[in-house]
Amino acid sequence: MDTDELQIGEGAAVDTDGGAADDLRAAQDGAYQRARAQARATVSDGLLDLADARLASEGPAALSMRRLANAAGCSTMVFYSAFGTKAGLLRALARREADRWIDMATMLADPDPIAWFDAVAVVLAEAATVRPHHRALLFDGDVGTEAVAHLRAAVLDAIDQAVPGSVADGVAEAVWAGWVGALAEADAERFSQVQRGLGRLWSGYVSRQAPSS
Repeated sequence: MDTDELQIGEGAAVDTDGGAADDLRAAQDGAYQRARAQARATVSDGLLDLADARLASEGPAALSMRRLANAAGCSTMVFYSAFGTKAGLLRALARREADRWIDMATMLADPDPIAWFDAVAVVLAEAATVRPHHRALLFDGDVGTEAVAHLRAAVLDAIDQAVPGSVADGVAEAVWAGWVGALAEADAERFSQVQRGLGRLWSGYVSRQAPSS
C-alpha cells in the first residue's frame, strides 16, 4: 500500500514537472510567434513607407512590385509575402491614406460646431489636393472600398460628437455624401459649391438643436 502510494506520488511529481515543461515551451513558442509577427509588421511598414513615398513622387506607375523590390533591395517575394498581391498593397496604401485624413480631421476640436464643420471641410479638401495620386487610389472602387468605409465611419462619428443626434437624424450622412462625392471628383470649385450648400444645411441644423434660452 505504501509502495503504491509512493508510486502514485512519484507519477504525480513527474506529471507536474512535465506540465511545467509544457508551459515553458508554450511560453517560448508564444514569444517566438510574437517576435515573428512584430518582425513581419516592421518589414511591412517599411515596404509601405517606400510604396507611399514612390506613389507621391512618381504616381501609380511606380507601384510595380518589381520596381518597388528593386528600390527596396529585396526580391518581389518579400512584397508578395507582406501584402499577398499587388491589390493587397494598394488596399494597404488606401487604408493608410484614409487614416491620414482621419488623423488630420480629428485633430480639430473647436467647441463651435459651425467653425469646426468649416475647418474639417478645409482639411479634407487640402488632403485631397496635396496628394492627388493617393486621393485617386482611395476612391478607386477596386481597392479603396474598405478604406472609404473606414473613413466614412470616422467622419460620421466626428459629426455626431460635434452635434449629438446628427447621425440618427440623417444629417451626418447627408454631409458625408456631399463631402465624399465632391472629394472623389477632385474638383476644388465643385467642393466649394458643395460646402456652401452643406454649410447652410449644417447651420440650420445646429440652430434647431441649440437649447432654447
